[in-house]
Amino acid sequence: MAILRSIRTMFDGGPPSQDRALAGRLMRVIFGCYVIVAVGLTAVQMMVAYRAASQRLQDDVAALQRTFSPGIEDAMWRYNAEVLRGILAGMQEIPAVIGVEVRDEAGRRVQTTGAVTDEDGQLRRGDGATPAARPFGTPFSRTFPVIHTDENGRIYPIGSWTVHSDDSIAIEQVKNTLYVILINSAIKSVMLWFIFYLVIRTMVGRPLGQIRDYLARIDADSLGAPPLVIEAGGRNELHALAGALNTMRDRLRWSFEENAALMRDLREMNATLQDRIAERTRDLEALAHTDLLTSLFNRRKLDEALAEATEGRGRPLSLILGDIDNFKSVNDRHGHKVGDQVLVAFADLLRDAVRPTDILGRWGGEEFMLLCPDTDLPAAVALAERLRQRVEATALPEVGTRTCSFGVATLAPGESTDSLVGRADAALYRCKRNGRNRVEVSASLWSEAGLAERGAA
Repeated sequence: MAILRSIRTMFDGGPPSQDRALAGRLMRVIFGCYVIVAVGLTAVQMMVAYRAASQRLQDDVAALQRTFSPGIEDAMWRYNAEVLRGILAGMQEIPAVIGVEVRDEAGRRVQTTGAVTDEDGQLRRGDGATPAARPFGTPFSRTFPVIHTDENGRIYPIGSWTVHSDDSIAIEQVKNTLYVILINSAIKSVMLWFIFYLVIRTMVGRPLGQIRDYLARIDADSLGAPPLVIEAGGRNELHALAGALNTMRDRLRWSFEENAALMRDLREMNATLQDRIAERTRDLEALAHTDLLTSLFNRRKLDEALAEATEGRGRPLSLILGDIDNFKSVNDRHGHKVGDQVLVAFADLLRDAVRPTDILGRWGGEEFMLLCPDTDLPAAVALAERLRQRVEATALPEVGTRTCSFGVATLAPGESTDSLVGRADAALYRCKRNGRNRVEVSASLWSEAGLAERGAA
């Protein structure tokens, strides 16, 4: 039922216009993309049209030289100001011209019309006013020389004339083209809007509404209702979705029928799992107290055993620390893998030789500890000697026979476990100093203290 509620929420989590919201979103995305493309294409069209008009404007201004230079030359040669003024007035009527100025050979201005440049290089009309600014326009000028050739072929430079224009005139020439493009785009946009709205509403909005209504009706009691059929024509992803929903309904009905059987199986599996967890817990507890290499007790377990054995102790308790002699040379010569094999074999040898009541473990590295309850010092020394002889007579893997040293100590009344271990370790250290392969005894806490005072004296 949680699955049904989740799917129903996806399709029926909003107002009845949920499908129209999706259709509207699709329309916004589609027409947003269309507007971007249309604006881009329109801008490209306008740029091309503007560049063509601008080039035509440049050509028209350049063509003025062929048309008016002969008349201007004749008027200036004859000093006929009226004719020159008439020529300039006629040029002013040309749309591409915003001003004309004529200068003599000395550069003095002879005649002007329209907007011309002042001393600062700014265009100004004859009355001194600045001509109205044209949007998106850039003024430009073309200057042509005025040369007279007499009947003998001699050439006389008599001045120049300059035409002023503005490339914004090209924009005016393509303005009607812009209007046509914009109206065409607007008509196409409106038509496409209605077409896409009808198509999306029919192919997306209506099927989504059917799916939403179907999911609103379906529940655990109506899984046997007729399957969902999409009324929209054609085959698309929404029809595939309807088929998937029908398949899911069939699977849910089958799942509900098997639910009771599965619950029974789960209860049985839970009981079995609890038994396995208890077994695994016991294994982990054993692993927490076991050395992974030798399978003996680890140092943590030995510390616990020492604490338990010394608590309220009324009977003797002895401790033996054993160490493989020159074990570092085994690792250096044969490698750590062989060294591990030697440690395992040494642990097996000790395990077979100790008594059932003894507690054996790996103290660290190549050191092993044997805790002997109800054992006094002579019995512990005898046990350590038997272990030493047995090790000496047994060939170990890869390295043959090796020797070992043992330090023995017996718990004194009121002594701590740290002190007991320290005395056994000191006895083991004396073995190393005295040549190894031997058993050294720490007689008692008080005798060692006395020996230490005599040595200090």
